[in-house]
Amino acid sequence: EHATSCHKNNKQTTNKTITPPYITASSHHQLRANNIAPYIISMAKPYKLNRMASTIHKVQSILPTSLHPAALTYIFNSTVKLAKTAGIRIDYLSHTRSTLTLPNQKRIQNHIGGLHACSMALAAESATGVLIGMNVRDTHIPLIKTMKVDFVRRCEGGITAEASLSEEDYGRIHEEDRGEVWVPCKVVDESGEEPIVASMLWAWVAKQKKSEP
Repeated sequence: EHATSCHKNNKQTTNKTITPPYITASSHHQLRANNIAPYIISMAKPYKLNRMASTIHKVQSILPTSLHPAALTYIFNSTVKLAKTAGIRIDYLSHTRSTLTLPNQKRIQNHIGGLHACSMALAAESATGVLIGMNVRDTHIPLIKTMKVDFVRRCEGGITAEASLSEEDYGRIHEEDRGEVWVPCKVVDESGEEPIVASMLWAWVAKQKKSEP
């Protein structure tokens, strides 16, 4: 009976084995509860890391958790110059969720001292874009197709933008040669309210091969 029990336990363990650096969704929530940033969530099955994800994984595995936001921000803003100019900070990044903040600074204010409409749209585009960038294969490129932003109330102070990918869309980006997904983004200001309601339509296509001379 003991041997049978061990066999069942081994079988269950085998079915749940995740090859590093992949972690399960349940492990992801446990890591968040312990304030430990996970590297990559394996929603259905593991996928090969692209260059960006490999870099993020390496940084997160070397640096202490407290330094992750600064490192992620440096990597992102080195590529997206406008994000650096605006002052965007990447606070959290995995394959299915991203969180960033944008403080209210004079250089990105509107005529009444609040965040400019374009700066809030930039935050939503950046939160969704960095999430797509974590998943698109190196043989493909991500392209923004549509920005849907509804301005519903006056923004108070800075904002936090959080984007997320569903399990289905996560898999599609890795498996389909070309396609598009709507990525929702929740934007909250310092009052706890949502000044905008935003979602971005992102596409991915294969890179064009360079023609031989």
